[in-house]
Amino acid sequence: MQLMTLAEVIELAASREGQPEVVHGHDHLSDPVRWCHVGEVPDIGTMLTGDEVVLTTGAMLAADEDQVEYVEKISEAGATAVFLGIGRTFDDVPRALLRACRAADLPLVVMWRPVAFVTITEEVQTTILARATSRSTVSENVRDALHRLTIQRAPMQALVDELAGLAGCPVVVENTARQVQLAAGEAGLREVLRDWTRLSHYVSRCAGGGDVHTTPDGIVAATLTEEGRPWGTLILFAHGEPAERSEVVARRGVEALNLHKLVSRGSGDWQREAQGVLLADLLGGHGGVDLLELRARASGFRIRHNRLTPLVVRLARSPRECSMLLDRARSVAGRCGVGALLGPVEHGTVRILVSSGAADHPVRTVDEFGRQLSAESDGRIALVAAGPPVEGLAGLGRSFARARQTLEVATRLGWRDTIVVRLADLRLPGLVEVLAANHDVQDFVDRELGPLLDSPELIDLLESFIANGLNKSSTAQAHHLSRPAVYRRLDQITERLGVDLDDVRAVAGLYVALLALRARGR
Repeated sequence: MQLMTLAEVIELAASREGQPEVVHGHDHLSDPVRWCHVGEVPDIGTMLTGDEVVLTTGAMLAADEDQVEYVEKISEAGATAVFLGIGRTFDDVPRALLRACRAADLPLVVMWRPVAFVTITEEVQTTILARATSRSTVSENVRDALHRLTIQRAPMQALVDELAGLAGCPVVVENTARQVQLAAGEAGLREVLRDWTRLSHYVSRCAGGGDVHTTPDGIVAATLTEEGRPWGTLILFAHGEPAERSEVVARRGVEALNLHKLVSRGSGDWQREAQGVLLADLLGGHGGVDLLELRARASGFRIRHNRLTPLVVRLARSPRECSMLLDRARSVAGRCGVGALLGPVEHGTVRILVSSGAADHPVRTVDEFGRQLSAESDGRIALVAAGPPVEGLAGLGRSFARARQTLEVATRLGWRDTIVVRLADLRLPGLVEVLAANHDVQDFVDRELGPLLDSPELIDLLESFIANGLNKSSTAQAHHLSRPAVYRRLDQITERLGVDLDDVRAVAGLYVALLALRARGR
């Protein structure tokens, strides 16, 4: 594909509307521009592949350190330049951003008048695509771009993102149940997903006998197959684009997606990979609440009017051994009448988001899902920790954090009472876990146990003494010590702390302090 230069992007009519000024990078005006992205998220660098112009108003970059990190990330990703719109967040060029651009030698172009970024991205992308109109050129460019991602073992979502960029339109991959698994292309994607069921049936009705077909209004659909069996459909909503060109992109996309599925067969189910992408986007808020809810609904996972309960599952075996079990979670969810989104295996744990109806009991329904999944695990699931149910996406991250916190403390306490555990089940240890990071609690630990903190053996003995109901004989047996040795150590503890270990109130305070100390990882 013949690229544009930075100078050409600046000279576009859409760009000139914003009165652009090159604040840094005059010697980079001949640098190539492959694509143009609006980057209003701090981690935009992870979404770039190089030679892009990034447009931002700085809405997420109020702090100096955020500006520096933003520039460093897009520079490391190989961006050509950053365009900053003045007026929404900044009234002038922020100094930290300018210093960071100079340090990274990343061109900074300031737009002094308000301009719709979408007009710039459309003109850039239209110009670039217009330079590759011949069928053979398009085919080669698409093949090369997708081949590069395949060689890099990029996730399937990256291939779909690239296809959307190359096609200049929304792109969707649906499974054989007509549920959206992967989607890309900001402009127009909301409209596509808003009425997905009708659109999917319409595309299916227009299908011809070939492997690629185009509807009368320019939607291109291509069947994805493995060993002759369909596993999904690639759909390009290319309204207004030349049909021949869109079909070429679709054919190359099918080749790349089929190859990706083939070479990734041993690393897990492609639909679980897609679920992981959606779950990560739900937690990160990428694309906005409206688009995320539409994506989830089109995939068969309902958010609106439902309760969402985050689970963190600790696996008892290797991820490879648990792969089949995790794939089975969808059927378990179906039997329990809930929706389930699974994340990837990370450090022996898996995040699952469960969606239950507003009329369902939020605890009993989720517990039944956890019990049935565990019953089919053949010992592969060690424990399931549940966060508090939430409505909507606003509190989802906090609830997942609570579920992980619950898993950690339950594991430390050796919880065995139920397969699904909540923080409330852990009673006082659970409460202390939540409050452990509080400065007042830390001061309390230091006051109660300070004289013992340099003697871990005495801390361990005190903890065991309390756990054994203040029974000195049981404590001696637990530590394989003689009773006189235990008596001497308890006397040391009493002398250092200045407390009476027969005083229930004093011992209760020490017990809380010990719980907080362990919650701090000591």
